[in-house]
This record gives sequence, structure tokens and C-alpha cells, in this order.
Amino acid sequence: MVLLIGSAFGGPTVIKDDRIRDLASTPVLGRGYSVAANTYQSTCLKNVVLTEPSYDFTYTFKSIERTQTGGIVSQMNPESYTASFINELLKKSRKTRFLAKVGEAVIYTHRIMVTIDLHSYYASLDESQAQLSPSAARLLQQNDIPGFFSSCGSYYIRSIGRNANFVALFSYTSKEPVKDEEFERDIEQQINGFARDIASSIGEKATTRPMDYEFKKKAGEKKLTITFAAFGLGKNEKATLISYDIESFRKALKDAFLAMQNPRTGKVKSIEVVPWVENTQFQAFIQLEKKTVKPAEKDQEPRELLLYEKKQILNMNAEFLAEIERVDRSMMNLYYKAKLCRDHIDRNWTTGGRGGVLKAEYLKKLVVNNNGGKTITLSTLNKYLSESVIEGILDGERKFMYGEGSGDSGAAVCMKEIMKKGIFTVAFREIEVCRQIQKKLVSTTNETVDSYCMPRLADQAERVENNENRNK
Repeated sequence: MVLLIGSAFGGPTVIKDDRIRDLASTPVLGRGYSVAANTYQSTCLKNVVLTEPSYDFTYTFKSIERTQTGGIVSQMNPESYTASFINELLKKSRKTRFLAKVGEAVIYTHRIMVTIDLHSYYASLDESQAQLSPSAARLLQQNDIPGFFSSCGSYYIRSIGRNANFVALFSYTSKEPVKDEEFERDIEQQINGFARDIASSIGEKATTRPMDYEFKKKAGEKKLTITFAAFGLGKNEKATLISYDIESFRKALKDAFLAMQNPRTGKVKSIEVVPWVENTQFQAFIQLEKKTVKPAEKDQEPRELLLYEKKQILNMNAEFLAEIERVDRSMMNLYYKAKLCRDHIDRNWTTGGRGGVLKAEYLKKLVVNNNGGKTITLSTLNKYLSESVIEGILDGERKFMYGEGSGDSGAAVCMKEIMKKGIFTVAFREIEVCRQIQKKLVSTTNETVDSYCMPRLADQAERVENNENRNK
């Protein structure tokens, strides 16, 4: 998805790609967001009230044939289940049906997939009741607009779409290569018998159907097993998802459905973000409606800026300042990470203080790759993290922020120029020093530091795996 910052006069933007699927991040209604830096900022609204969401509910019960496995999976929503679990289901369903041979009898395995998919949407912030928090409002009243954007982001989250899933795989055996349709109908009938659960919940005595004993006996003979997982559920103190037979599975299915009902839980599938410049309270505090004259530059005459122009310039500058902060923060995080990594090695595995020599017993030790790649020796990492490399990272941050030589080319100079000329009066693209900084707004990475810091020595299994990878 391509985002044109400032286009459509800074209107709402819907984000539904990988940027919002990081489980370590927490999208919350009213929370600040920076499109340029892809970071969540503080929640600068109070009295956050949620509008009533809508739900789409899908329930499936499907027998899996070996020849249909790929087709069944291709029809599923690829974002409904975590990759690890769906891959495990694929692996199981593609295995040969041959299990064992007892005398002349061949035992086969058959599988059934049961899924619940719940998608909630229209869970939106009621902007008629939400207000800026006192601390956020104070920043605007003091004309600290950069401080506001730094804390609250240039956008805020107005609505969130969520998804919750329950997926189970039933496996049973038979002496025939074809599925037992009668037994599968019995399984479906047992699973769908929610009436007894409802009767029990209101104090009525649940009756036992004649087929229950026969079904349990047949399930035991066919070695019926259940593998399942649930994703994006809300906390429910009374819910239990542990299943050991059809009865407990039916209860788990019901509890999972109830745990999906909380509109504030579930995996985030989409967010709608709105620029603060469109918020009426924000506009009132910074008084965008007041007359603003753009100063004369080169061959241009002074002219009064229209309201939509001021909104566009303000949003554009806010995102640019957020990018500068992201790059600076990234450089400093890398510097501190490398410095702490160096200290960790010195404290635990070297002699002679900072940058010392590794102790003999650690010379051939391997360091785990945090990103899942190949390990390297501790000696290699120790040699790489020299004082010059660490100070070089810090020097790069200084040059980015404050320039070189005369000191008139850094990001700090650019930020001052934006504020001096007016944050909603002149766009950063019209300032030469800012145009030069724009070329340097790239992610700062260091493969060695990112992959091996903080250092963790590989255990025996990881050393064997590393040797196997090297021999490939």
C-alpha cells in the first residue's frame, strides 16, 4: 500500500498490512501513531468511548481428503491462523494414511477440520465524547507543537478491525482407506449439540441420548484424537479450552466463542488513522483559522495561506520531524546496544577489563544468532566490537544531528528552520538544509550487532545445528 503524506488534505488512512501485525505492539483507540516512523505514541485522548461493533461469524466442519488438502487450505483466509499452527495442520493432513500393519491388516488415518472465524469491525472511537488529555492540551496551549507530535504522533487511531480464530483437527483410524461417513456424521452431531450445554447453564437437567455410549465406545475403538488452538481470544475467567473428549471439546468450542465477543480483544487486522490536524479540538488549540501570511521568497510575493494549505503543511512537517526522531533514536539505540554488548562480554568472558582478551575456555564458544541465522564464534564478536566501531556509531549520530565542520547542515538546524519559518507556514521541502537531511532518512542497521547482541552462548543442540548448516 502506498501512502501519500499530505494528499487528500491529510484525510483518514486505513492500514491493513504487516505494519500492524507485530504482536509486540499495542494498537489502542485514541493512541497516537506516526505513519512515517511506523511507531505508536502516547494515548493523548481521555473519555475514550467505543461505538458498538459489528461481527462476521463463520463456522465450518469439513472432512479432509488427501487430494483436497491444498484446495481446502487455499480457500481459507490466509491471515486467520498463525503460520506455525496452519503449517502443522498441513503437515499432518499430507502424511500418508498408512499407520501400522498388524498381520495382514493395514490401519489408516482420517481427519476432520473444525473452525470458527470471528471478524469484528466498526469498533470506532466516539469523537463526540473523546477529548484531549490535559497534558496534551497544555502542549498546544504553550505552542509546543513539535512536543505534541513527538508525544502523541501526527495521527491517532480512530477505529480498529480485529479477528479471532479457533481451529481443531480431529483424527481417527480405520481399517478402510475410505472415510467412515457414518462416524463423521456422529462426530458432527455430537459437536453441534449445544442445546444440552444451554440447558445445563440455566439449571435444566440434560438428558443423555441413547447414542452417547455407543459413540464413546466407537470413538475409543477408532482412537479419536483432537488437536486444536485458539488465537486472539479475550480473557474469560470461567472459560476452559482443555479438551479430552467430545463433551469437553463442545464446551471448549462454546467458551472460545464467548471469549471472542469482547470488542477490545482479537488480533488486529486493520486500523484507521486520522491526522490530528483534522481533530476539531486540536485546531481550536493551535488556532489554524487565524490569518497566516507566507513570507516572500525569491520571486514570490507574500500571500495569505488557505486553511487546507496550513493543514497540509503542518501534517507534512509533523511526519518529517517524526522521521528525524526515528533515525536519531535508531542510531542511539544501536550505539547503546553495542556498548552494553561490549560490557557484557567484558564482565563475563574476558580478562584485563574493557576490550580484554577472552578467557581460554571461551575461545571456541559460539554465539547464538537472535534472528535465526548461523552462529559465530565469541572470538569474532569480541574482535568486532572494538572501541572504534562503537564510537563510530555515536559519531554517525552526531554528524546526522549536528552536521560537520561549520555545523550548518545537521537535522537540528533543519528543525530550527522549520520552527523559525513557521511549522504550518513553510513545508520542509522548501528549506535547503531539510532537503539534504531528507536524503539521509534511512533505517540504521548493523548486521553483527542486531544479530548477536545481547550475546548468548550456544548450547550443545545449537552447536550441532550450526555445524550442519555450515556443511550444507
